[in-house]
Amino acid sequence: MERITEIQARLAEIQTELEAATGEALTALETESRSLLDELNGLKAEVESRKQLRSQIAAGAGAPVPTPAPVQVSAEERAAKEFATTGRMTVGADQTRSVLVSSGSLATPTEVDGIHDIPGAKVSSIIDMVKVVNCEGMSTNRVAYISADADEAAAQTEGSAATAKEPTFAYVDITPTSVAVVAQISKQAKKQTPLNYSAKVREQALLSLRKKAASLVTSKLVASTLNTTLDATVTSGKGVIGADTLRKIVLAYGGDEGVGSGVLFLNKADLIAFGDIRGTNEKKAVYEITPDGSNPNTGVIRDGGLSVRYCLNSGLTACAGTAQGSAATVTMLYGDPQCLELDLFSDYEIKVSEDFAFTSLMDTIRGDVELGADVVAKNGFVALTIPKTTG
Repeated sequence: MERITEIQARLAEIQTELEAATGEALTALETESRSLLDELNGLKAEVESRKQLRSQIAAGAGAPVPTPAPVQVSAEERAAKEFATTGRMTVGADQTRSVLVSSGSLATPTEVDGIHDIPGAKVSSIIDMVKVVNCEGMSTNRVAYISADADEAAAQTEGSAATAKEPTFAYVDITPTSVAVVAQISKQAKKQTPLNYSAKVREQALLSLRKKAASLVTSKLVASTLNTTLDATVTSGKGVIGADTLRKIVLAYGGDEGVGSGVLFLNKADLIAFGDIRGTNEKKAVYEITPDGSNPNTGVIRDGGLSVRYCLNSGLTACAGTAQGSAATVTMLYGDPQCLELDLFSDYEIKVSEDFAFTSLMDTIRGDVELGADVVAKNGFVALTIPKTTG
């Protein structure tokens, strides 16, 4: 570079002038030389850098241009984009099962302005306690159970045949029912990313499914002929909850040789009635009720040393205050939830329509699935029943 030549020539002149310079002239020459040397080093470094760059360019000439790596898109994102375009999605029976038994713990999407969930429990937790079975592809699920245990062994005389004491078996056929559920979601959600929109729609559709499944399970539980029945106390023709009600229900479960462990399913009105019972002398509460902090739909009722887990279910008839009718009325039920089976016979299909609630700016979500349920163990539950009227 021309500037490098100029600096080198000036440095040679300074070297000659230094021999005769003194005082301020010497100081000025020293300052100038240091400045020129710094500039010279910088220019040399620049020249070297350019040489290296030219060398790299020459070496790369004619080499293929690397293709940028494709952007990786997850299967979930692809499905969300497809759903946002087509308005259809399918949730497999295995996926539905995982939702039904996980307390509705869906992946929470990023907050979407304008959509605020209603506080409190939305579905009875009975749906998370029952046994859920994938029966996809089946027309009927036949479930066997023991209807009578083997009798007590008889004494045997030497040389004579032993007396047969065989158990008795029976079965329950669970058949599918076509269930269609409907929910709505603000169109504002659709303006978010496809992933967020898909997650919110799926959340609402599966919430509706859980509600319908809980309703189906409850109706089958109430109607089952495998339950043990226990008459409720009736006063003035109406069901009454007293100081011994809980104890009678729980101790009626488990047969003559034991006390089984279960869950008490009841209407919220009956839970309030339990809380209203007071002792005769000190007027203290007979029952201690402790709701579960993590799930307000469940909790524990204590009667002295007796501690019973409860689960609220609005699909059940309250015992307290319900009048007798021409037929017995099932109210509370106590037992092992795994004695009640919910079968999933198909995938859960979801479709979104913009037309149904067009003027309300809401997308309508329709879901349909094949479900079936029933009690699958004899005496699996004790049903507190208001007896029918006599005469």
